[in-house]
Amino acid sequence: LVLIHSINAAASSFEMKPIYDHFAPYRQVIALDLPGFGFSERGDRNYTPALFRDAILDLIEQELRVSYVDAVALSLSAEFLALAAQQQPQRFRTLTLISPTGFSRRNERIRPDQGLLRLLQAPLWRQAIYDLLTSRPSLSFFLASSSRRPLQRELVNYAYQTSHQPEACFAPFAFVAGALFTPSIFQTYEALRQPTLLIYGQDPFVAYEYADRLRRKPNWRIVALEAAGALTHWDDPAEVNTEIASLLAQPAYAAV
Repeated sequence: LVLIHSINAAASSFEMKPIYDHFAPYRQVIALDLPGFGFSERGDRNYTPALFRDAILDLIEQELRVSYVDAVALSLSAEFLALAAQQQPQRFRTLTLISPTGFSRRNERIRPDQGLLRLLQAPLWRQAIYDLLTSRPSLSFFLASSSRRPLQRELVNYAYQTSHQPEACFAPFAFVAGALFTPSIFQTYEALRQPTLLIYGQDPFVAYEYADRLRRKPNWRIVALEAAGALTHWDDPAEVNTEIASLLAQPAYAAV
C-alpha cells in the first residue's frame, strides 16, 4: 500500500499518518516523500508533473521491486498518480484519490507562469517569501481551512519542521507558479481502468463539478463526506479507512 502526500508549502508523508497508522499493523505500507519534500532530495531543479509521476513509478520498480501496488494519493498528487497509472496501468491494482485536484473548470485554466516562478526564486527575497508562507500562523491558517474539526497540533508542528529545512522552498514555488498542474488531467481520470475510489469533503480551494461524470463508470466509487474538509482522513479517519479497506478487498485488477 503506497501513500502519497499532497503538494503545498509544507507537504510531507506525515500528512498520510491516519491511513498509515490504520493499515500498517497488517500489511506493508510505504509513505513516499516526493522529490523536494520531506526526507527526499530538495534543491533547485525543474519540478514538473513528469518528475513526480516518474518518482512514483521508480519507487515501485526500483525500490519496492514488486509487480503492482495499491496506491492512495492526496490532493494534487492524485494527478501524478493518475499519470503514473496511465503510463503503466499494470503497476496499480487499485487507486484511491483523496480530495484530488482536476475535477473542476478552474483546473483547466491553470498554466505554468515562468515569470512568477523566476520572481519567487530570486535569491534576494525568496527565503523571506517562503518564511512568510511557512510561518506557524500561516501554516495553522491553511491547515485549519482544510479541516472541519479542531486542528491537530502534531500536523502543524511537523509541517513547520519539514518546511524549515535547507532548500525547501523550490518545489513549493513550482506549485505556486502553476507548474505542477496538468490542465487535461480529467481526461486521464476518465480513462483509468483500475478500481478507483474518489473521496472528497468540503474543500474551500477545490470544486468537484466533474465528479458526476464518473458515477456511471463501473470501476469508480465516489464518496462525498459532508462533515469533513479537504483533509478527510484527518477529519473522519474511520470512514476513510473503511472505504479504502473495502476497495482493497476487491479482486485483483484484470490487467495484472
